[in-house]
Amino acid sequence: MQIQSLSVVVPNKECVNKCPFCVSRMVNSNTYPNLMDINHPHYDINVREYLKRLRFVADSGCQTLMLTGTSEPQQNKPFLATFALLHQQIGSPFANIEMQTTGVMLDGNRDYLRFLRNFVGVNTVALSVNSLSDDMNRAILGTKFDLEIPRLCRQLEEYDFNIRICCNLTGQFDLDDNPWENIFAYLKEKCFADQVTFRKMYVSDDSTPQAKWLKDNPFPEERDKSLHEYLSKFPASRATMYGAGIHDVDGMSVIYDGDCMGKNPETNVRKYLILRPNCKLYSQWDSAASLVF
Repeated sequence: MQIQSLSVVVPNKECVNKCPFCVSRMVNSNTYPNLMDINHPHYDINVREYLKRLRFVADSGCQTLMLTGTSEPQQNKPFLATFALLHQQIGSPFANIEMQTTGVMLDGNRDYLRFLRNFVGVNTVALSVNSLSDDMNRAILGTKFDLEIPRLCRQLEEYDFNIRICCNLTGQFDLDDNPWENIFAYLKEKCFADQVTFRKMYVSDDSTPQAKWLKDNPFPEERDKSLHEYLSKFPASRATMYGAGIHDVDGMSVIYDGDCMGKNPETNVRKYLILRPNCKLYSQWDSAASLVF
């Protein structure tokens, strides 16, 4: 089994954001207890089990690890420090460490950025962006924190992070229907993007508030079509392990991710495995039955 990346779930009781479409709020995260709590009576055993899963994925040849979760990873700095030490203990096999975040709590927090870069070893920060308007982006997040994506990106560039802008394609992403040339210019010149991912949002079949919000705020089909037409001007010369074409647009690596939940069964490659705080590996975010071991 080929594995493109390992998603490490950073444990938190509750997310500081209240994104109306959050996949994590569609599923019951309480299914997976946090056994990586230092106060757990069997913490020594749990750490060994956790390390076993890290080694298993590393031994498969996977070199990319994504710090992510059902909340913002930066909410739990002690766990990130513990992870860094555990990763060193097994020889630091994951050469590429990334972190998925909306950027809250990081904008203006240079000490934290230094910690992520120099201690945890994060190479790439993948910023989830809901709108090209900072005001709209914050409103969708439902956050109390000040956050301006271009300002944060300037700080990330100063610390030599790779910057990936992950655009969540909903009806709120670009209310002004800007030409795609202008959008890419904004991402390059204002956000210093090295990579861009356009993420087609996953909508479950149930009647959760999150699914309803996505159904009420779809990314317009015509805009989706025009995006594909624009990207077709830059033929993909290579692809991810999972098969997504990578387009070179003005020096930025651009991907259209039509399967963010890894549901495509027509491949022998796992887009990711998920290491949860219960010290077990899974292949799907929304299914406890996807247990690997």
